[in-house]
Amino acid sequence: MLVLGNVLFFIRFILTPTGFYEYPLVQSVLIEPGGIYFAWMFLLSAAGILYLEFRLISRFFSTKKTDEKPRFDSLQNASSDPLQSRRAFIKKAGAIAFTAPLILTTGLSLATHRQYIITRQTLYYPGLASGLEGLKLVHISDIHSGIYMNRTQIAEIFELVNGLYPDLILITGDLIDTHISEIPAITSTIDMLNSTYGVYACPGNHDHYASITALESALTSTKVNFLKNDAKILRINGERVSVMGIDDAGNGSRNFADFNKALSLSEKESFRLLLSHRPDMFDIASQQSVDLTLSGHTHGGQIGFNVAGLDVYPIDFFQKYSRGHYQKNSQQLYVNVGVGLVGVPIRLLRPEITLLTLTSDPTKKQVFVENA
Repeated sequence: MLVLGNVLFFIRFILTPTGFYEYPLVQSVLIEPGGIYFAWMFLLSAAGILYLEFRLISRFFSTKKTDEKPRFDSLQNASSDPLQSRRAFIKKAGAIAFTAPLILTTGLSLATHRQYIITRQTLYYPGLASGLEGLKLVHISDIHSGIYMNRTQIAEIFELVNGLYPDLILITGDLIDTHISEIPAITSTIDMLNSTYGVYACPGNHDHYASITALESALTSTKVNFLKNDAKILRINGERVSVMGIDDAGNGSRNFADFNKALSLSEKESFRLLLSHRPDMFDIASQQSVDLTLSGHTHGGQIGFNVAGLDVYPIDFFQKYSRGHYQKNSQQLYVNVGVGLVGVPIRLLRPEITLLTLTSDPTKKQVFVENA
């Protein structure tokens, strides 16, 4: 079983360059079982560490052994020893901790990773120009075209986007996952997207891992405006909107972003909208009067729970802007948790399509989440 699982897992690296992962039979026989196996191996490792921690705790609270032999009379046996009872309880708790995450996480992930939600949020801007009242922006992110996101699944997402009748469609990076062969699934479907004022996208870090040059070149033959440290000025109902897009703002030599260049190509008196794959750019953008920043990248950690109204999302401890809506004065940020998978194929956080509507009416502020 272990050998078979490893074959299913490593075969993804063989199939990715060939494009054979697109076929439904290959998906059902190889890709999905291989992904489940990978997820289980990851969770086994995590649960194993947790089990070892329980063992350490049990030893810590146990009394030290002495040379004195335990004595039991006819009215008392080993099963009544409090120390042994405590050890037995800790072992059982460790066993539960070892298996429960595997069953729960795998089951929930299979149930949610293709169950899209639509987040409808109204963004309030007190001084919004009248021509932009009710403007509808549909935001998606982190498609990750590849072995866990084939062209059929991408087309399904794009149909959901079209069903919202957007004025603008905005994609914040990671269109592809890891290989140049994943580009055709995007370019063959992306012209499905329909909006009043166009489709705009910016690069993400995975687009660079695969081939940013090849992706940019392929997108020139589509309707997508691929903004890499660039800006486009739109006229909407007599008003101007500057759509800016920056390259991926990684660390050190992986920082390809030039925010100042994109900003210089925008119009100061326009409504300025920034596409930045990484949400940390909001700290800079909010200081430069950028009205709205849209980002992705975090995936919301892909794992999160809501227990009795309390949100439990581990990524919140590591990311300043991890998911959803943020605001500094009148500048706003929305971090989309993405539609695709990255790394371990586990997703408890449902993939998201966001519909953002602009308004100057404070009574219209609302957030509503629905099943797609």
